[in-house]
Amino acid sequence: MFYLESSVFSNRKKFALILTTHRLWGKLFLPCIVSESPEKENFTLSESLLPYPPDDILKILENEEIELVRITNEYSDKQLFKTYSKEKNVRKFLENIKPEITEKFIRPHIERRIRKCFFILRDEGTACFLRSKQSNILYPEDILEIIPDPAIALFRFERGTEHTTYQLTVESEGKKMELYRKAVDILCNDPCIIRYENKILQISGIDGQKLRPFLEKESVIIPKKSEPRYFSGFVLNAVNNYNTEAKGFEILYPESEKRPDLSLEYSIMGYPVLILSYNYSGMAVSPGDKTEYFTVFAHENGEFIYRKYKRDFGWELQCRDILSGIGFNSEDKINFYLQNEDLKPVSQINNVVEAVNRNYNHLVSQGFRIRSKRLDKNYNLRNINIEILNKSEGDWFDLDAVIKIGKWEFSFIKFRNHILKGLREFELPDGTTAILPEEWFAGYRNIFELGKDHGKSIRIHKQHFPLLMEVLEPGKDESLGNLEKLLLPEKLPVPLVPSGLNCRMRDYQHEGLAWLQWLQSARLGGCLADDMGLGKTIQTLALLQMNKENAARHAKPAPVHEPVLFDSPRVNLSSLIIVPPTIIHNWEIEIRKFVPRMNIYILKGSRSERRCSDFTRHDIILSSYHTVRQDIDLLSAFHFHYIVLDESQYIKNPASLVYKSMIRLKSDYRLVLTGTPIENSVSDLWAQLNFLNPGMLGSLNWFKSTYARPIEKDRDDMTENKLKKLIKPFILRRTKEMVAADLPPVSRQLIFCEMTEEQKKIYETEKSAVRNSIIESLASREKGMAAIIVLQGLMKLRQISNHPVMADEEYPYGSGKFETVMNDMENVINEGHKILVFSSFVMHLKLFEKALAFKKIKYSILTGASTNREKIINSFQKDPANKVFLISLKAGGVGLNLTSAHYVFILDPWWNPAAELQAVSRAHRIGQDKNVFIYRYISSGTLEEKIIKLQERKSKLAE
Repeated sequence: MFYLESSVFSNRKKFALILTTHRLWGKLFLPCIVSESPEKENFTLSESLLPYPPDDILKILENEEIELVRITNEYSDKQLFKTYSKEKNVRKFLENIKPEITEKFIRPHIERRIRKCFFILRDEGTACFLRSKQSNILYPEDILEIIPDPAIALFRFERGTEHTTYQLTVESEGKKMELYRKAVDILCNDPCIIRYENKILQISGIDGQKLRPFLEKESVIIPKKSEPRYFSGFVLNAVNNYNTEAKGFEILYPESEKRPDLSLEYSIMGYPVLILSYNYSGMAVSPGDKTEYFTVFAHENGEFIYRKYKRDFGWELQCRDILSGIGFNSEDKINFYLQNEDLKPVSQINNVVEAVNRNYNHLVSQGFRIRSKRLDKNYNLRNINIEILNKSEGDWFDLDAVIKIGKWEFSFIKFRNHILKGLREFELPDGTTAILPEEWFAGYRNIFELGKDHGKSIRIHKQHFPLLMEVLEPGKDESLGNLEKLLLPEKLPVPLVPSGLNCRMRDYQHEGLAWLQWLQSARLGGCLADDMGLGKTIQTLALLQMNKENAARHAKPAPVHEPVLFDSPRVNLSSLIIVPPTIIHNWEIEIRKFVPRMNIYILKGSRSERRCSDFTRHDIILSSYHTVRQDIDLLSAFHFHYIVLDESQYIKNPASLVYKSMIRLKSDYRLVLTGTPIENSVSDLWAQLNFLNPGMLGSLNWFKSTYARPIEKDRDDMTENKLKKLIKPFILRRTKEMVAADLPPVSRQLIFCEMTEEQKKIYETEKSAVRNSIIESLASREKGMAAIIVLQGLMKLRQISNHPVMADEEYPYGSGKFETVMNDMENVINEGHKILVFSSFVMHLKLFEKALAFKKIKYSILTGASTNREKIINSFQKDPANKVFLISLKAGGVGLNLTSAHYVFILDPWWNPAAELQAVSRAHRIGQDKNVFIYRYISSGTLEEKIIKLQERKSKLAE
């Protein structure tokens, strides 16, 4: 009880609810202020808070008291008039109100508020009084106690020989409360809330109407003739919903047989749903039904028997959880729908049927019965199983599958047309429609497209083994298991490094060799796509050297009639390595350096001088794409051990003569090397992989429609992932970041560039002219002039070595070095790295500037003439799109601190190695946690080779 002390009240007062009787509406609560007498013998009603009191009173009330004032004012005469009357005023409303309006609308309105008041009284302990008379004096015996725990109604039925007696009592706080001739008021029908003498309580599980007869009489008599109807109706309901005592008939409590039922139907919203219901011993129970029990009545041999089954809510929850576990969700526990990625109901019946198919056996094992109703077709709801048998033979896998749908079995080949055309509906012999699983169209489409019909099976070439990994269980086929190892090159058995390899292989290179050897053992071609500078050449040469040594160990020496001193049996494993023309010399140098025991044949010069018989005496035939294209008739007649394509993006265009020439070549094995297998389009892959493993990616048109267009135009991630899985075993790519731990801080490499024929001619012409000028000067004894001529001549020869256009603006042809550098530059950029490009000739840098601008490659350039030096440097350092920094020797000599480039290209050798070292330090001061690759480009057979030798001598002297 809360006492109020304020200027508004002169004595100690408190808030209370008064239970009183309205002449029209019946029992209701009124909010009041009551004053306690000084002797505390009684209370006086000081002030009614109905209608709504002023703010000065409200502000001193507690929150729950204000809420009670608000609730009770909702059934004030004035408020009821506003809500339910069309009369002119309250008085007219009260005079003319009809009893049926009171019973149907007004009393339910009041009882809803009484219910709210009861719960506040129960929870907050607010004072409540009974006002039995119109007196304003209230006594302690008028205080009403609020009973917190609900009372229980108990029905008693006694069936006798002449009639049945029906009684109802209430049990509260462990005591029975007789209703007959007691002071009882029904305050609210639902839930049933009563005033019982000086208590207010709720009776659970019963409405007030069932209580009313027993306020006037002790029992109700049911005549014998009315018993069948009464027992099958009223008594059945009482037995099912209330505590019941039975005499003269039986109430049994058997264990029920439970079964969850699912019905596939369309919801009122048009979505296909699974409607869940529960079957308890033949009775269908809706999940929305809150009844705890359900009872079956039987009239057997003159006896009345009730079988009362208890709902198993725990089991029902498990049933719903099973549906949730397979992707079906519900908001009402009845309609279960499949959700898409946006958590919206799936509208396609096919997807829902497939989900049922997929989980049919699981649901049946959990006791579900599954049916369909009111659908446009009769769908097969049973599981659709596929049993796959695989047999490997040589280069092929024979895939034989049996499809089981219900009691029928079909050969997998029967579904070829459905899979290729995307037809999901398949009619069964009984006329029902089976929905083919959507995953079949993703998993088996490529198998049908790339495989070949072979009787009742599909024949798959081993180069398509990733397709089989999607559909076969792991470990079932040894041949497939061996091929799968290509996906984890780091787990492959590492071969011994060949003794004839003249270098130490880094760990990742050793893994690359293992991968190449494993591909070879499977007679499959591969693409080594490591970043530039990681040693694709070394790994390739190691493989060829290893094959030579292995063949020599296992070869049987041919009979030798006339032994030759120091001669040994020769094994012919002639391999053709095809490279861009400008780096033939570089490959030659590296072959002689790393595998000196291998014999090289440089395929160039006049075609009349070439013979296939020459190839068998050499381990490596080294040639250019241009030469091979010209000599394809000769070369295609020879069967090579390996064909290796360096910079294989040269053949990316399948319409080119180069590509068409390459695929005519014959060999045991094929290998391509590139840092950028994809330069511009996904279609770049097709030509390279079709060269390696013919037919691997189907026809070009099929590849474009199946992969290239969906990936490039539609940004289809799923298709892109499918392609990656298909090609992953055949492409080994390591970036420098992936193998950084194996790399030294600085890696240096000389790149020897073959001059073009036109470049060679102009170089030789200029060299002869310089020589003649020097001879003439010496003959005329003008030694000073000879020195000047020498310096001018050397400068011009250096320029021609770079690009003849630097010496002759009218020169219309290309440069071997320029082509090599641009190719390497694009490779590095495509790999995602930045480059510092140094040259002692500004004119040389300008040539690259023009080419970069033409190709829309962002760059910076710094020369001695640059004024905004800091801005240029920051642009390169901070802009991720700025990939190339062109720097002249003069400008880069001092004050540079570049921290974002991994690659340094030195375009021309400098007389002073210290200046070159200074340029290198620009990149290496990036920090010791990054690896830097330095490439020095030298035109073969030129003055630049002599400068390199001079640098080496100077460096040795400095040491």
